Amino acid sequence: MSSEPVPEHEPSVPLHIDQLLEQRSVAAGVEALARRNAHHLADMDDAEREDARVLWSEMVAEILGSVRDVLGGRVVKDGPGRAVIILSDHPQEPGEVQAEAIFSPQIEEVPGPDGENQVVATFAQVLGMQVADLLPQLAEQMAADVDDEDDGSIGPSV
Repeated sequence: MSSEPVPEHEPSVPLHIDQLLEQRSVAAGVEALARRNAHHLADMDDAEREDARVLWSEMVAEILGSVRDVLGGRVVKDGPGRAVIILSDHPQEPGEVQAEAIFSPQIEEVPGPDGENQVVATFAQVLGMQVADLLPQLAEQMAADVDDEDDGSIGPSV
């Protein structure tokens, strides 16, 4: 462990505790492990490297889940559900937006009485899924609105 203090980073937007479990958070942890273990990865074949990444992904997700629980994000299985939709500007593609939905507790698919899988979710989660399904249409409409404007602005002129 380094004795140097960890630099503090001020997030540009408030961090929601569920963001610890986002795919990009887990991917960042896996990439950190890959950098730290680059010398081991170099000695592995492609299948071994993929196995290592899968294992690291599971480990990072479990670690981040534990951190989330300690920081107050413990989810009660039968408690109230949440659907958090995070929209952020794409860092490399101007005008593109990244969308991610986080559900807690996790939405489950279970076999139904007719043999078809059914989704087990709370009302908030179902609404969140419906909103997430509308996002591509909203993005297309927004892009069309921008194309229709002379100056590329969105919304009414001031």
